[in-house]
Amino acid sequence: PLLPIVAAAVDDPVQMGLVTSIARPGGNITGVSGAFHGLVSKRLQLLKDILPRAQRFAILFNPDSVPRQVLDAELPAWKRGLGAAIQLVAVRGPDDVDAAFTDIVKEQADGVVVFADSVLWIHRARIGARCLEHRLPSIWGHAGYLDAGGLASYQGDFSAVMRRAAAMVDQILRGAKPGDIPFEQVTKLELVVNLKGARTIGVTIPNSVLLAADEVLE
Repeated sequence: PLLPIVAAAVDDPVQMGLVTSIARPGGNITGVSGAFHGLVSKRLQLLKDILPRAQRFAILFNPDSVPRQVLDAELPAWKRGLGAAIQLVAVRGPDDVDAAFTDIVKEQADGVVVFADSVLWIHRARIGARCLEHRLPSIWGHAGYLDAGGLASYQGDFSAVMRRAAAMVDQILRGAKPGDIPFEQVTKLELVVNLKGARTIGVTIPNSVLLAADEVLE
């Protein structure tokens, strides 16, 4: 028999093809989302708040986690909201990183939003090094990524996610079917600002962003 799965800290389980619906996941899986629809636009807006004169942003994503067509559908709204161009750049593994940044620099992006993803997590040091090399401000998906030099992160509280995932495992061990347990969304998002990373590339973080931050890394 298939083992039950509790997925923790994914962005949108429906978009990623993990479940058929949030309320009734079906199959043999349930879990907790770090954030649902709208998180990417908030990360983009955060980058715009830090760089109000920016005209072009890049989004670094893994198409094996989030299909390109899903992001393509959101692009018009993101562009209108920001008044800026947005470039989608796919990274499936380490061999794609250098080519991705060649494209980003060629298109003269002012900043980068990096998705929270297991592949991008593994290669965060390499991605962060390219951001620093090209003096590109970057917004990531969780404070754990910021050791690579990113400016800020905006994502659900991972500690809360893991606690809820543990509670779901307990339900399953007591006999509940994973597919009958609704996928949950974290209720608290965390903004972490990395002042050291900002100083490294010569970017000043506005006071409005600092005041909104849950944590500021010196």
